[in-house]
Amino acid sequence: MKRTCKLLITCTVTLISLHCTSAAQYDFCQHSPTGQMLYYQILPSHASASGATTAYVRVSHPEKEWPYYADNKPVGELAIPHTVENEGISYEVVEVGENAFYRCDGLTGVRMSIQTIGTQAFCGCTALKNMDLKFGLETVGEGAFAYCSSLTTLILPESVKHIGISAFAMCEGLQSVHMTLGAERLCDELTFLGSPLMQDRKNRKKLPSEQPDWVYWSF
Repeated sequence: MKRTCKLLITCTVTLISLHCTSAAQYDFCQHSPTGQMLYYQILPSHASASGATTAYVRVSHPEKEWPYYADNKPVGELAIPHTVENEGISYEVVEVGENAFYRCDGLTGVRMSIQTIGTQAFCGCTALKNMDLKFGLETVGEGAFAYCSSLTTLILPESVKHIGISAFAMCEGLQSVHMTLGAERLCDELTFLGSPLMQDRKNRKKLPSEQPDWVYWSF
């Protein structure tokens, strides 16, 4: 509980912090398919058994410290591409990095097919309502979607292997969660701390899903 409180306090303090350092946090930037500017950090490349090398990037933010965005916060429905090209090199987008969209309170939806969502990546995105997490997502970081108060429905893909502390804490509008039994075992009383699913557990329904090995939490 102490670690969770520390995470939530850190998130809240950063929300009101005004300190700014003008320093680039990214290697290149491009417009997303939905028009928003996205910032990318190049990750180490890996060689496959056949000898082919795959290049990777994570989605980041423009500045190293808060405020991560000044007047150019992404807004509306955002689609994060699976691959991007820069200077003739094709990169696979495998991660949304730590604080990548921290307090981007104009984001209303996000679609992405990535492996990792970093710590507090979407923390404070209070308008985020629609979220499409594709199969292949393995890690949801600590506080990744904390304080996303407009989020009402969550579907976790069966590929998820790790859910960080307070990943969906203080999501006060969250009314239903659809996930595998395996993902359910990754959750504890802190995962949805502050959401109706935890505050009103007596009235929460755990319904069988039409899909084998899935569960559905709802009211």
